[in-house]
Amino acid sequence: MNPILSEIVETGLTVLPDGRRVKAHSGVGPGSGRVLRHAIEVAKPSVGIEVGLAFGLSTLHILDAMQAHGGGRLIGMDPAQDDETWQNGGLHNVQRAGFGPRYEFHAATSQQLLPQLAATGLRVQFGFLDGWHTFDHTLVDFFYVDSMLDVGGVVVLDDVGYPSLQRLAHFIVCNRDYSILDIDPRPLPKGWRVRAKSMAKRALAPLVRDNFTPRSEFEGAISRVDGAALIALQKCGHDKRRFDHFAPF
Repeated sequence: MNPILSEIVETGLTVLPDGRRVKAHSGVGPGSGRVLRHAIEVAKPSVGIEVGLAFGLSTLHILDAMQAHGGGRLIGMDPAQDDETWQNGGLHNVQRAGFGPRYEFHAATSQQLLPQLAATGLRVQFGFLDGWHTFDHTLVDFFYVDSMLDVGGVVVLDDVGYPSLQRLAHFIVCNRDYSILDIDPRPLPKGWRVRAKSMAKRALAPLVRDNFTPRSEFEGAISRVDGAALIALQKCGHDKRRFDHFAPF
């Protein structure tokens, strides 16, 4: 593991451009870092895309794994990198780690940049979506990254515990030709009442079905999504849906 990344993981602190050491909050944990590295090992991307930067922990995991599996470059974007929260800490970490030559950064929103990249004919083999966490914003991010993603490539969704992103993952596994490559499991709910409610919901679900209930063939994938904090999805084929396709999710 890159020494700068190891330092941040071990201490929980990161260094800002002015030399101050601050808590490296909002970064991926060890389990999510493992899934990201596994995704890179499988996809072996020559070009990857990452939405979001923050302090750059996921970026360092991705670039470090890319270096171990053939090199390649990573295109990143974050319009808030220079705000009072992040203070260019992510960009500083990329440079400190020696990954600057393989990292292309844009201070733009994903909704601005991704369509521009797609219009150039860019092809990618990996994508990590960790931007604005509403359903519609991340769906747009997925739409454009998928349009550039080669078959066999991997897209990773962070924070799948958020209801908005959980539902997006449901949509993908029920409507698109993607398989679950790996997950970082979510901690089990705390308290016996919460666990009992969750168990009862799963037990009763097969008894309450309507036109918007996911088909039984997707239940296993949905269950895995629901247990994930972060999920890696591998693209198995091009989009061949009819113009009016819809599978409940």
